[in-house]
Amino acid sequence: MDEAQDARTALDRLIVERGENYADLSRLIGRNPAYIQQFIKRGTPRRLAEEDRSALARFFGVAEEVLGGPPAKAE
Repeated sequence: MDEAQDARTALDRLIVERGENYADLSRLIGRNPAYIQQFIKRGTPRRLAEEDRSALARFFGVAEEVLGGPPAKAE
């Protein structure tokens, strides 16, 4: 499984676990209501844009790496 698929699977799992829905999360990041559904189910876009990934990671309280971002830098 590639990184992009891992990110789609992780995001879908977070959505289900938290009782969220695709349309509301799409609107949260300023996208059309089908954006997250298309990302997860169709693989389009191939990767989340940095600002979308960042907003979703903050919303769910997870590292961006979980959603396909670069590994966190050690401080």
